[in-house]
Amino acid sequence: MVMYGIGNEKNFLTVFEIYECLFVLKQRDRYVPEFYGEPKSLIDELEMHQLVVTDAATLRGYCQDLAVFKFV
Repeated sequence: MVMYGIGNEKNFLTVFEIYECLFVLKQRDRYVPEFYGEPKSLIDELEMHQLVVTDAATLRGYCQDLAVFKFV
C-alpha cells in the first residue's frame, strides 16, 4: 500500500469514498448524456484529491490500493 503522510489521510479517505461511488454507479434507465455527468464529476473530484505519481513504485502502490478498494 502507498504510504500516505499524516496530512494526506483525509485525501486517502476521500479518494476511497469517490472510488466507492464510482464502483457502484449504474446507468440503469438513464440516457447516456444524462448519466455521463455523474461519473464525470466524480472523476474530476478524484483528480483533485489523488496524489501526483512521480515514480513507478508509487504508481504500483496506487494500483495495489485500487485493488483493495475494489475488494472492500
